[in-house]
Amino acid sequence: MLLSGISSSDEPSAKDDRTRKGWIVLFAMLFCGIIVIMNQFKVPVFMPVLAFEYFDGDMGATGWLMSIIAVAGIVTAFPAAFLINRFGPKPIGLVGIAFMVVGCAVGASTTSWVGQLLIGRVLEGVGVAMMGTVATTLISMYFPREKAGLPMGIWNLWYVTGAALAYNIGVPVSMALTGDPHSWHAWWWCADVLALVAFIVFALFVQKPRTGRDRALREAQRAGRAVGRRPSIVEGLKVWRMWVFGLGFCLLLGTSLCVFTWIPTYVQEKEVALLLLQGLSPAEANEQAGITGGLMSSLGFVAAIPVSVITGLLLRHFSSIRARKVMCIIAGCIAFLYAGAFLIPYEYLPAYLVLLGLESGYTSGVVWAMVPMTMPKKITMPIGMAIIIFFQGVSNLLCTPVVGYVVGNLAAPAWQNVSPLLVGTVIAGLICWIIYGVSKAPVYEEDEMPEQVAAALSAEREGFGE
Repeated sequence: MLLSGISSSDEPSAKDDRTRKGWIVLFAMLFCGIIVIMNQFKVPVFMPVLAFEYFDGDMGATGWLMSIIAVAGIVTAFPAAFLINRFGPKPIGLVGIAFMVVGCAVGASTTSWVGQLLIGRVLEGVGVAMMGTVATTLISMYFPREKAGLPMGIWNLWYVTGAALAYNIGVPVSMALTGDPHSWHAWWWCADVLALVAFIVFALFVQKPRTGRDRALREAQRAGRAVGRRPSIVEGLKVWRMWVFGLGFCLLLGTSLCVFTWIPTYVQEKEVALLLLQGLSPAEANEQAGITGGLMSSLGFVAAIPVSVITGLLLRHFSSIRARKVMCIIAGCIAFLYAGAFLIPYEYLPAYLVLLGLESGYTSGVVWAMVPMTMPKKITMPIGMAIIIFFQGVSNLLCTPVVGYVVGNLAAPAWQNVSPLLVGTVIAGLICWIIYGVSKAPVYEEDEMPEQVAAALSAEREGFGE
């Protein structure tokens, strides 16, 4: 009943072997992804230094150092999906990390021209965009749709862990290498070395399953079974529900990024004022504030780490599309917590950031797991991820400078003005996810196939499906 050359006794061992390899690939990608995100978030703890060094204290203009990285995500998201379909995920992943290595070096070697620093950030953005698309595509190759919740939840750790590390080790690394807490060049070079290590790990341990979906289809055709027209990756662009979901993700991610990107600057400002009152010199106050700002700001990301895994386990239990839609709506509702980020009394900020981290871990875990549940054609899975990466790029591009312009100059910041902006983005994002939730779920590709072909593809689940 299965494809020729595959006996029923061989099927369990083949699936078990593929699953074991899938976990190895997953954790190798997770290591590389953490390094990639660490590079994305290496700016915030040095934001005040960079603001005065290159932008005369203008926070809006300085925000482009975080946002410009998103340009690459916007530009390369969809080409990456088509390139993955053409060449496979591993070559594209290696190219992405190579861009990250080069971008770090370009930025680290900047002396006086801010344009060089911005170019380096754009090159780094290619690595961020391609890694997200490649990793989730590979997960969909190794794990069935209904069992992908936990792997996706674990993969989600790339974002929160990378950001937490960047916030905590940036200033200490600069201190250790140069003795200067403001030496962002040292941190850039260190991050570049780590990106090179990630390139080597990816090259050695990441690979796609060896047999493919095309082989399953060819064998089915030889057996005389009608399989119909092979779907095209372009069909993924027509899944309007994925666009609605992605827009909601863009708005809700923007809400969290507005907070977590600027919290280090906010904390450093508060800490410097407190430390100066305690009698510390300006140099000592700035050094201590830099470390405290990174540590406190990372609390949200640290809190998100266990929640991401727990969410993956929940997704494994609630595997139906209806249950996951409900989880999305819940995520949209609790995002209103972000609205008080710059209004809450400073002494309560650490506990508040932990609470925001719990929300962030839950929401991110749900988002990544929803893509396989939304794209009805297996071959279009990279397009689904490209849509998410595209909207992630739009969010990164807009939220940081917008908040910077709302807050104003670093000499007299108006942090309280951020709250209305956050309320508006949450409301708009929640509306998008409600529309997504009430719309009709797709008929998945395997449901449209003849029973024997679907069983064969299940047994030989490689390529872009189960």
